[in-house]
Amino acid sequence: MPYDFSQLLFSATATGGTVVVGDGKVPVPHLASSPGLLLAPKDLSSAMVRPLASNEYDWKPERSASGPITMVVSAADKAIYVYRNGNVIGRAPVEVSGRGSLGNHVYSLLEGTTDRQSSLAPGRAARKWMTVTSSGRSVPADKIATRLRVNPEFAAKVYDTLTPGTTVIITDQPVVRSRGKAAVLEG
Repeated sequence: MPYDFSQLLFSATATGGTVVVGDGKVPVPHLASSPGLLLAPKDLSSAMVRPLASNEYDWKPERSASGPITMVVSAADKAIYVYRNGNVIGRAPVEVSGRGSLGNHVYSLLEGTTDRQSSLAPGRAARKWMTVTSSGRSVPADKIATRLRVNPEFAAKVYDTLTPGTTVIITDQPVVRSRGKAAVLEG
């Protein structure tokens, strides 16, 4: 990356923000296939890698009170993880409907809403998302959202926390990997 551009990028991002850098030749940045390499939690505990029941969720925004939000939706883990400044502030099970994989995609939240209802947060307006990168063909964020089901109470809390610039990583790869009897949260 050119030095002058790297200075601009550094000055335009906040601590804890997600920056996706690609080489222009590969449709998905190399690290996007393993989201654990993108996000390193600061407060990992065994309770945080315990699978949640379908009606459970973990929501603790006080773990990191302010800063940019990054979410990872892992079809392999059947979970959504919400990070702020590298700290897991929320997680919930996610059900993926439909046929085929989700693929690997990165989206960034824009300002404003659409005239449609959110697929994930009932009673709320759908947000505007920009596709940053996608493996294979580009799939709009709202199309992927129609395939996901999460606890509506959790979805409402996440919806209220999102700000423009929020990054969402959709992947078929696991964020939680088993190593023997212990599970390790890589995201």
